[in-house]
Amino acid sequence: MIIKRGVLVLSINSSTNTEELLSLARSRGAAVAGVARLSLLHDLPVCGGLSLRDFEYAISIGVPLPNIAVDLIDLEDPGIMYAHAYHAANSLIDAITLGLSGWISERGFSALVIPASLKADPSKEMGHASHKAFACAAGVGWIGRNGLLINPICGPRIRLGTVLTDMPLNPGTPMENRCGQCRRCVDSCPSGALKLSNFKLRPATRDEIFDPQKCVSRLNKFKETFLKRPHTAAYAATVCGMCIKACPIGKQRRA
Repeated sequence: MIIKRGVLVLSINSSTNTEELLSLARSRGAAVAGVARLSLLHDLPVCGGLSLRDFEYAISIGVPLPNIAVDLIDLEDPGIMYAHAYHAANSLIDAITLGLSGWISERGFSALVIPASLKADPSKEMGHASHKAFACAAGVGWIGRNGLLINPICGPRIRLGTVLTDMPLNPGTPMENRCGQCRRCVDSCPSGALKLSNFKLRPATRDEIFDPQKCVSRLNKFKETFLKRPHTAAYAATVCGMCIKACPIGKQRRA
């Protein structure tokens, strides 16, 4: 046992913590899970009053989107199957990360869940912090030319969640970009929001590879379309998915 901030907490080594935590994440539905050292992300933009200073690690988890739902995405309509999968994956991620947060707190450490899909700064189309940056630093995948996390097995067909903590953990190794010369996602973007750029780990800024306003106009159009249909209104979301569908990585995964 050790005393932390005046509270008696369990003293378990970082290897045991990591093994049990990631195993718990997978048992609850995460296809991939890893740990990132936050000192690698000291320059990461944050919104909504979030501060990374009270934490040392980020637990990154990923839930895959069904391949068939992604394959049904059309240029003029993402489809109800994809919209439903998007909502369901976000809900599952929030349930998993909330459970991990509780597990950590029960052992006397701090934990904070970053919601799977919640805009902290709508004017900039930004969440509290980039799930993709945490996942990349954890070695879960790399940042692709489409600005999304590319997992070696699932490709970009995956949704992400994050838990910040001060619990001692063993971090993974960041994964560098493996897109090579491929530019299918850039060429597939109907709104021209993606910009061709070469980088090793992650772009210096989001604007280097992505124009959010061009993307958002298309996303909002589809959300309004879903809202106008009584049978799809419950699944209205700012989704497109063309750059996800275009990526060759993850297409052969059985699911």
